[in-house]
Amino acid sequence: MPRPLLPLSLLVASVMTLGGVAAGPAAAEGAVARPPAGCPRVTVDADANSGWVQTSRVHLRIREYPTTRSRVLGQLPPCAVVAVVRRESGQRVGGTRTWYRLEGRRGWISGAYARQLRPVLAT
Repeated sequence: MPRPLLPLSLLVASVMTLGGVAAGPAAAEGAVARPPAGCPRVTVDADANSGWVQTSRVHLRIREYPTTRSRVLGQLPPCAVVAVVRRESGQRVGGTRTWYRLEGRRGWISGAYARQLRPVLAT
């Protein structure tokens, strides 16, 4: 007699537990990633049009372009959770060239001081 198939929910749970990547709305809902050191753990909206990052425990400057030589447009408070529209390579800061373009406002933040909570489109 054939064995019954595993229920889909059990299969998805085992894939996620073993480090696999699950796709679709169920996987994105309440997505949680390890926060930067000293920051609280957060859950983020499952909005498919934006990625999310959490800044480190410093006031992070928002730059006009993905370089520290560009004009400062403002700053984000420590441990801020912000929506971003894309990830791009820019000036190297703290060992990484990753910069994030903020959603809903002008400016970029360095990936050296932000941890990705929800996947971000790369260009």
